[in-house]
Amino acid sequence: MAARGRSRGRSAPAAAAGAPAPAPVGGAPRGRGRARGVPAAAEAPPVQQLAAMNIGAQAAAPSAAVARPPAHGGVRERGSRYAQIVLRPENLESTQGSGGRPMEMLTNYFQLTIKDAQPFYQYHVTFNPPMDNLKLRKALMYQIPELSNKHIFDGNLLYTPLRLQKLEFDVKTRREEHVKIGLVLTQEVAQGSDQFIQVANILMNEIASRHMNLERIKRDYFNPNKSITIPQHKIELYPGYEFSIRRYSHSVLLGLDIKHKIIRTDTALEFMNVIMQRTRGNQTEIAKELVGAIVMTKYNNKTYRVDDVDFKTKPSDEVELKSGRISYIDYYQKNYDITIRDHNQPLLIHRSKTKIQGNTVERQIHLVPEVCYMTGLTDNMRSDFRIMQDLAQYTRQDPEKRHKALLGFRESIMESSDATAKLDSWGLQMSPEILDVSGRQQPPENIVIKNGGSFPCDARKESFDNITRKNFVISSAEINDNFTVICTAKDTGAANTFLETVAKVGPGCGINIRGGNVVTIRSDRAEDYITAIRSNETNPKIVVCLVPNNKKDRYDAIKKHCCIDQPLPSQVLVTKNLNPKKAMSVVTKVVMQMNAKLGGELWSVHIPMKKVMYVGIDTYHDSGSQRSVGGFVASMNDLCTRYFSKTTWQPSKQELISQLEVCMTDALKQYHGNNGYYPDRVIVFRDGVGDGQLLAVKEQELRDIKTALSRLPTSPELVFVVVTKRIQQRFFLKQGSRLTNPPPGTIVDTKVTRDELFDFFLVPQSVGQGTVTPTHYNVLEFQTTLKPDHIQKIAYKLCHIYFNWTGTIRVPAVCQYAHKLAFLVGQSLHRDPSPQLANLLYYL
Repeated sequence: MAARGRSRGRSAPAAAAGAPAPAPVGGAPRGRGRARGVPAAAEAPPVQQLAAMNIGAQAAAPSAAVARPPAHGGVRERGSRYAQIVLRPENLESTQGSGGRPMEMLTNYFQLTIKDAQPFYQYHVTFNPPMDNLKLRKALMYQIPELSNKHIFDGNLLYTPLRLQKLEFDVKTRREEHVKIGLVLTQEVAQGSDQFIQVANILMNEIASRHMNLERIKRDYFNPNKSITIPQHKIELYPGYEFSIRRYSHSVLLGLDIKHKIIRTDTALEFMNVIMQRTRGNQTEIAKELVGAIVMTKYNNKTYRVDDVDFKTKPSDEVELKSGRISYIDYYQKNYDITIRDHNQPLLIHRSKTKIQGNTVERQIHLVPEVCYMTGLTDNMRSDFRIMQDLAQYTRQDPEKRHKALLGFRESIMESSDATAKLDSWGLQMSPEILDVSGRQQPPENIVIKNGGSFPCDARKESFDNITRKNFVISSAEINDNFTVICTAKDTGAANTFLETVAKVGPGCGINIRGGNVVTIRSDRAEDYITAIRSNETNPKIVVCLVPNNKKDRYDAIKKHCCIDQPLPSQVLVTKNLNPKKAMSVVTKVVMQMNAKLGGELWSVHIPMKKVMYVGIDTYHDSGSQRSVGGFVASMNDLCTRYFSKTTWQPSKQELISQLEVCMTDALKQYHGNNGYYPDRVIVFRDGVGDGQLLAVKEQELRDIKTALSRLPTSPELVFVVVTKRIQQRFFLKQGSRLTNPPPGTIVDTKVTRDELFDFFLVPQSVGQGTVTPTHYNVLEFQTTLKPDHIQKIAYKLCHIYFNWTGTIRVPAVCQYAHKLAFLVGQSLHRDPSPQLANLLYYL
């Protein structure tokens, strides 16, 4: 990290000859300035059903939503401007529920008090001669004594609580060059307005960087000086914060969460050398391992996604700058005092897209692996129990520790006289304690099992692990001995262990499975598994492939063959999981999966409402092509144990699904074919989109679903809910003088919700370590006789019926099924699976 201070304000080598301008990098303003840090290369149901849910028969009126321009989940220094988005359904008197046991909690928010109604002012700033360097422009503004440091400047716009009388100023650069700065008053901004919220975010960003000595990495702030080193795993943790200010139903709040940035102490070059030794210099394998990885350059604390590896370009090669040609070696020595030792290493490529005068321009930024540090964890590291356990000591903070860290952030601001003075000059004051909030706990659910019986959840953990010993399954697929186990000759023992264990656990679960036959193959190559599947004369209902390791290419080939070429449910199992200590547990889960994949029903929960189709939608970005895949899954019965699935494709990185009308039409036809009638209600849970896309989802995806429903001879009620997992909110239950995690079933729909939305938070799970993360539900469409309580209860119920986990999950089961489908197709298949499998949970 040495010489990092010298890099500030420096320009990177410009684009190669013929390129119109250098590529902006990291925090550089869009469409101007220079890249910093790296050289760039060119280029209607009865009321009784509602009463059965113990909520009451009084229902809310059907409603529609009014939309305005989109708002964003956070605020950047440049680019977007806050515009209020009203997506709360009209004529809905209240979006709050009332059912459940009341609880008092704290949340990770500080209330911001606006002390007076004095406005602040926005000025447009010009420089003569023009200044390209953003850092220089910002530095020159501090030479204006009239501003007294009471200003925020983003490069073009100046915000200040002062109304200036003088609007022209003469300043000097370090080279004694005269610069004339001109200000033009563009508007007064009222305190508490939407634009004020945006400026308050910029203000807090400045306090974090200038007065708390935090480094901005992407959108969060970290303290590299307090890094935590875990040398045995070559990992370094940067502690930090994620924060944002916005208006909620209660008041203007500062949301704050504790973050950790994982930096590996091995460089990209060291990582490449390990791969090179393992693969004997196979460049394809090296690129495959690196592409998609995130690396960090410590000399400027910037992160980059690796998009390619350039094996033809070396650090000793030269790049064309405005000042002339210079080698990468000399550039780093001159600008950062960094000596590149390996002159023959290949370079990493990061493709940066930016808009210049309305046109999207893509530039290639070359990175020297020797100065790039790997970030995040590899799959092997995630599967290493010791690594994850050591990390959890720091990253999984319980409510008590998290609460202390949150108060520590406020204390750091209060201890800085400059920070408190800046807040005071803008009329802002942070509350001394974090915000208290009320919640309600839903009662534990009973799991519906065989012959209509029920089994209570563990109220503390919301799990039902022991259900597997109760002959519990609602219905069993007739598997019997009609399945095949494929393995290599040396794994025949593992195959026999599998069959013996299946014979024990199958009847215990109530699943009709026994026997099975073993097919041995010569090697563990994918071709041998596929040949065995193709030539199997027993015509099995499902195949189980025992493999020696988690080799992705082999897994992908098996799944592609079984999902596309020869439609057949399949199970891939690593033989090491069949050791005596794990065999019973692993095989029990495998047998349950096999039953579910063949149409068997495992368990459900009591859902009083009938004739409802629940839909889950998610998007996954295909790793093997320039496309993204959408997963669509719809329930086909009242128990939510049978499903129809379909996939759709859209351009790369596009979250919105463009063919939902076709998917919904096909699902409705299938529902009618299965039941003889259309659903009375359709409740859609859409996963995978953020706040900034809500309006687009409403205008495109919701419109397409409505179009499909409008063609039916009936008029089903429609509820459309966006489900978000990656959120900032945390809740701490008050238990005397202690803080603990709120119990499963906790609902929060006050204070940290927003007036312009119909939203609520649900804690569906219990966690053993750290602080539980709730799930955010945002209702965009509520054309129904249901009440807010109903949708809250439904969301919680659906978290219990995901067949791959005997407990609650973070999202409704249909969302998780949609994710599993999209993930399988995007990771392994890269094509639509066979329609013959559409009514089976083959992707489980």
